[in-house]
Amino acid sequence: MSFTRYIKKKLSITKCCLPNVLPTAHLPNTKRFKRSFRHHRLYKAEQLPPKVDLRPNMTPIDNQLNIGSSVANCLAGAYEYLTKKSNGCNTNISRLFIYYNARVIGNYSSTISDTGCSMTCAIEALEEFGTCLESVWPYDISRVDIQPDDEAYEQAENHKINEALHVNIDLNEMKSCLAQGFPFAFGLKLYSSFDNAAKNGIVSIPNKLEQNQKSDRSHALLAVGYSDRSNAFIVRNSWGEDWGDKGYCYIPYEYLTNSDFCFDVWTIRKVLNDDFDREYWHFDDIVNYLNNDCIDNTDEEYLNDNDRQIDWEAYYNRTNITNILWNEYRDYRDDSSRYTDDYFNDRYRRDRYDFENDPYEQHCRGIV
Repeated sequence: MSFTRYIKKKLSITKCCLPNVLPTAHLPNTKRFKRSFRHHRLYKAEQLPPKVDLRPNMTPIDNQLNIGSSVANCLAGAYEYLTKKSNGCNTNISRLFIYYNARVIGNYSSTISDTGCSMTCAIEALEEFGTCLESVWPYDISRVDIQPDDEAYEQAENHKINEALHVNIDLNEMKSCLAQGFPFAFGLKLYSSFDNAAKNGIVSIPNKLEQNQKSDRSHALLAVGYSDRSNAFIVRNSWGEDWGDKGYCYIPYEYLTNSDFCFDVWTIRKVLNDDFDREYWHFDDIVNYLNNDCIDNTDEEYLNDNDRQIDWEAYYNRTNITNILWNEYRDYRDDSSRYTDDYFNDRYRRDRYDFENDPYEQHCRGIV
């Protein structure tokens, strides 16, 4: 039986359930679900933008209430994001459908009970059973252990994922996943200091005393962006919009890239040719999300023209390697005979930087 802990939600006596995310005991059975993201990574560290924020295409924050469905909630958020990117509409899929079938695949006990589930079993459930709309199988927690009806399974047949990639607990690989337009789900061990994030979304790194105490709380969340200025990931939670920063929180790189705390990192792809990429890249990374004064100001205050110009020039000249990369590209553009396609593809790892995507050139032309 999984341990359960509770924390109070901000400005409310309602409590959120914190069951364990069950550890993954095996990789998914299907070959295309055993692949690693590192083989699909497009960007080297020096090619990544200072900020990525996928929140504009996320659907409204859900509330898992007092059951152990955090894995189903975060994967539902990822699925809904992919759907919205595809058709531009908010789609509300059944979290209870995913949660029930994840426990069926996990076969945790002879009867289905609210035990939580592993990330792998939930991914396998999305592959084998798919998911239906929330309107077909609503989020009624009194029915958490009841098998969905035939209508739900029939509709879910047409809504399955095609691919899932395992993401290594590595800062640049995690950032590249987000820069390529894919949020990633992960399990995180929580300590008492995490409770403070209910006020403003700012998560602190567990102190030495906390780390010396065994954590029996774990939770599944969805990373939807990052900020180099903040040295933090932007993370979607499932405790309602009145928790944290409108349902989101900011977890330091140091916390999320520590394998003692973070585990089972996965990204799902609904179709094999999803191409989201740079739409939500930001080169004005001016908000420090770990600073409460910045969090309280919901709209980013942009720099004046002079400061903005200095900021762009600083970005363009931030390292010698960046200059070398762009200069090599311009040489290729102006005289392609100097470089073969094989060299170019190897140098940029399938990422052909188009001249139009040079951020400094875009700024000079008034595009951004």
